This record gives sequence, C-alpha cells and structure tokens, in this order.
Amino acid sequence: MIRCEVDHGVFLGEWTSPPDPSISMPSNGDPLVLYVPVHVDDGLAITNSPSLYRWFITSLKQRLFIVDLGDCLKFLSIVITRDRLNRRLWFSSQVYIAELIDEWNLSTAKYPTTPFPNKLSDQPSALPNIPDINLKPKYQRLVGCLMYLAVSTRPDIAYYAMWLGQFSSNPTQLHMLAAKHVLRYLGGTKSLALSFSIPSTSVPASFAGFIQNTGCSDVDWASDMVDRKSISGYSFFFQGSLVSWSAVKQKSIALSSTEAEYYAMSHTFKEAIWLRSFLTFLKLPVPLPFPILSDNQATCSLSNSIAISSRSKHIDIRHHFLHAHIQDGSFSTTWIPTEDMPADIFTKPLNSFLFIRHCNTLGMSIPNV
Repeated sequence: MIRCEVDHGVFLGEWTSPPDPSISMPSNGDPLVLYVPVHVDDGLAITNSPSLYRWFITSLKQRLFIVDLGDCLKFLSIVITRDRLNRRLWFSSQVYIAELIDEWNLSTAKYPTTPFPNKLSDQPSALPNIPDINLKPKYQRLVGCLMYLAVSTRPDIAYYAMWLGQFSSNPTQLHMLAAKHVLRYLGGTKSLALSFSIPSTSVPASFAGFIQNTGCSDVDWASDMVDRKSISGYSFFFQGSLVSWSAVKQKSIALSSTEAEYYAMSHTFKEAIWLRSFLTFLKLPVPLPFPILSDNQATCSLSNSIAISSRSKHIDIRHHFLHAHIQDGSFSTTWIPTEDMPADIFTKPLNSFLFIRHCNTLGMSIPNV
C-alpha cells in the first residue's frame, strides 16, 4: 500500500488484477481499491471488494495482533449511521455529548437554541459553583471536549470553541458560564448529525449551483475588541457534502474589510491546495478550476489582479501566493451575497434565523433511518 504524503495516517492500495486467488474483481470493471485511515491504534478499511477486505485482514493478522470489529458503527466516539439503500451516511456525537451532559450534571438544564448567550450574566447565582483553584483545569477539559466536537461532527460550534480556547490559560467564571452554555446547546441538539450525500432543501439559490464542489471564505473584520484582529472562516464541500471547515483568529491586523477578506482567502487557499492533493492521492475527481466563494467583491477583484496598488502594496508577499493558482486555472474566485455565505457561521455569533439556515446548508440534520 502507498502512504499519503499529505496525511501520513492514510494508506491506499489499488490493484488491476487480484493480489490473491481468493479475491474477485468488481463486476463493473473497476480496479480493486482499499483505503485505510489509521489513528493511533484504531483504523478503518474502505473497499469495493469484501473478498479483498478479508484477505487484507488475514494478511495483517499474520504480522500484528488486531481485532476485526466488522462493520463500523462507532469510531473515535463518532457514531456512524448508514442508509445503504439510498447511499446516505451520518456522523454523530450523540453518545459523547450525552456523557458530557451527565458529567457536568446538566441533564435537567433548560437547553438554549443557539451556542452563545446574548449577554453573559453577571449575577453570582448564575455562575458555575466551581472554586477558583479548580477553575482552570475544569475549563481546559471542557473546552478541549468542545474542540474535539467542533473538528469532528459539530461544525456549528466551531466559532465558539475557538473563542473559548483563547482564555484557556486564564479563564474566569464568566468564561466557564459561556462554555457551559455551549454544552447545554449541544445537549438540546445532540441528535443532530453531519450528513453526507443528502442535499439540504434549504440551500440558497445563489449557492446551490456550487455546493457539489466548492470552498467558501469569509471573515469578521476587526471583531476582537481587545486586539482588533479579524476572525477567518472557511468551509469546503465535496460531492455536495461538507468535508472541511475552520474558524481561526488572524495573526495580522487588517486595515480594511477587503484586506481582512484577502487574508481569509489566503487561509482558505492553503486548505484548498491540501484538499486537492488529498483528493488526487485518493484518485477522486477534482474540479478544475475549483471555485472559491467570497462575499466581498473587492477581494475577488484583488485576488484576480496581478497589479500592485497603494491599497495592497503593504500586504505580506506570503498572502499573494493565491494569484499563481488562480492564473494557472487551478482555482477561481466568485462572489455570492453575504446572507448566503455558509462560512459566515465560523466568523461570529449569528441570530437564530441565520444560524439555523447555515446549519442546514452545512448538512446538520437528524438521521431518518
């Protein structure tokens, strides 16, 4: 098997003829394919041939002690629900969230509809009853759990996990209150799962034509009132499903909304280049050009122009690398309206209407099998 050079935990095997007499070729004439992603001592095997899988497991057992658990129902605390007839799939963290709710004694709490309160209460009676000496380790543990959920199955809390993580070295009781609010939101929505191959019926018209394969880039300019840095967010869709997302604070202070959007697009392009390399390794189709969407027309113009103006000459050269990838036709930039930008959910707290709308676009739904 071949190790993926852009992700050393992923291996690929492909055969145009059976590597063993016990293996039969696919009836449609495709080559035998086997993908093996590994995380520490847990692994999966994805293949188009059951006989190839059995041979693979038998070969491994001759060299390693392994336990074959059959069809994967749960992996790294992620519950996998399948609808094989309709070729649909859901990833859920319902069990993990329920365990956290019990650990923090929130099973009888009133669950909010959005991850962040409109205003953090300053009433002592509303604050968690945790001594200051125990606050930091408990806060770090809770935020760490939220971070794992944010990067695995719950993109709807990615912004909030990022925001809370800023205070891990010196949290206050109010920060703990905000973290527990996010956990209560998860408790009320624990049945939500990240869906695959299930297009949402509420995708905005301006975005529907791109959802099959696209990247989305957005930013909230100078939103941090302490250091005036902006928050970047991106989301990538492949074959109509969300496959990658991010919420992160920019390292440089942007002097305009266009500059902030340009920095965010640079961040998005780095993920796009990695994703293209990963898909190429897996021998999956990569759209050319791969569209990158932005809700800032000036940023789209700047990314397509090789001219240096007084408004852009101070921008670090490392952000201009995206020009080359646009000029060679690998990627393209397109504008869509702000209200239809799904990456907006990764840059700031949203009102309930927009939050739910973007969650639907991202594919957050309840399994219906």
